Amino acid sequence: MTLNSNIGFTKNPFSKKSSEQELEFLDEIFYEPNYYNTLLNDLSNGDSRFIIGQRGHGKSSIINKLQEDLEKTKNLTVKIDRFDEIPISNNENALILLIIKSLTTKLSIFLNKNPKCVNKLDKIKKEKLALFIRLFFETLSKTEYDNIYDNVHKVKTTNNIRNFFNRFLLRSTNQVTSTLISIGSTFIRESLGIENVNVQSAYKNYFGEIDLIEFEKIDIKEKKFTRIQLKSILDELLDIIKTVGFKNTVILFDKIDEFQELQQDITKISDFTREILTDTELLLNDKFAIGFSLWSELRIELAKVVRFDKFESIDIRWKDSDLEPLINKRIKYFSNNKLNLDRLIENSNDKEELIRISHNSPRDLISALGVIYNEQSNNNQGVSLFEAKYISKGLINFSSNFNYDSIYPSKSSKNKDIKAMINRILKTRLTRFHIKHLNDAFNQRTAKSEGQINLMIQYKLIREDEVLGDNKIKYYDVIDPKIDYLVRRGVMKIE
Repeated sequence: MTLNSNIGFTKNPFSKKSSEQELEFLDEIFYEPNYYNTLLNDLSNGDSRFIIGQRGHGKSSIINKLQEDLEKTKNLTVKIDRFDEIPISNNENALILLIIKSLTTKLSIFLNKNPKCVNKLDKIKKEKLALFIRLFFETLSKTEYDNIYDNVHKVKTTNNIRNFFNRFLLRSTNQVTSTLISIGSTFIRESLGIENVNVQSAYKNYFGEIDLIEFEKIDIKEKKFTRIQLKSILDELLDIIKTVGFKNTVILFDKIDEFQELQQDITKISDFTREILTDTELLLNDKFAIGFSLWSELRIELAKVVRFDKFESIDIRWKDSDLEPLINKRIKYFSNNKLNLDRLIENSNDKEELIRISHNSPRDLISALGVIYNEQSNNNQGVSLFEAKYISKGLINFSSNFNYDSIYPSKSSKNKDIKAMINRILKTRLTRFHIKHLNDAFNQRTAKSEGQINLMIQYKLIREDEVLGDNKIKYYDVIDPKIDYLVRRGVMKIE
């Protein structure tokens, strides 16, 4: 018998750590925070918002759920979480262009699925739409196209998509399954019946007189845009979106802090987002709303330049009391509504230790339970719950092998060795210590210990206790409960 069979799971509930892996059953496991409906209504009504939270606290889950729920209420919604072609600095034009491309592509696919909506556009708007598709539609593979097409209002397509491709692109039905087919702007314009719309007048409106060359031979994909031109085009595109029947337009930005080129460096991430976040005119545009998912550390860095007072910030920080009902939704989904955390972990002290180690992070809670699951699975002897010794072993394993680098931000291009600092704390064998404890543990001078303590404070591994000890000695408390747990369990070093 497998562990799943013994316990009562349909499959391992803790194997997936990423929100993107859970889109198929997001509705069933999503635990709705108190602020969620307010955030949903604000964005739906055109009010831009900042979504602030630590890593692992569910920002991406909230963004994905927002996208799903906003689309249900006739909002054209796009999520932007890839920034590979965006410059590190001086990048607002590139980001606005990315918004325009994303909207044009999503709108075009929607109109392919709902061709009658094109008839709502007058001649001038059709000309502009034809120009925008030629300029900004992103060429897609058939698989990419199918995914977006199928997810417009969550309606699965069958023969319609096959007939659609046969009519406009393919002769052979067998070729329809090929993922190598590319769908470009010409195909989209033909399918919408606007390929022969004259777009030269629309082109002149944005870029002036056309040079003495045949318009159709101009490679306008390579056109360079000014900030004014981009904002004008964005406004016109938003008007078209409204005209074809959408209530509003919402842009959701996610995973900016995970962009590999930024190296988790707070200063670099701040510089990357600074231009667009300080463009109050863009963010106050009442024709659309932007939802920015931001690492909480960024707020401190950007506070001097970004008008957080003008755009409400939603802090998605969780409480310990939220984590049990949150994880219970997942457990119930994977056990056909038969199990909960109390059934998996009988001892209340073990459960409280698990919640505490998770440090208000849903991702950490899922990951910790995943490690416990693996420990128990390796020692499966007909058990119907998680045994205490494997809970303990799992929590030590989780805390020892945790990716601390990912949650503690760097303020320079070269990140400090966080694990080395953690090992210094572990070697003191104390969760509350003063500078002499560090001196004695490493046989070093006070000046060196002071520098190490300052670095630990900077990375929020410890904090200075407000209450002084005897002889006015300063004490320092370990903040991270995972490190606290390792100290209490006698672990003196992590690799």
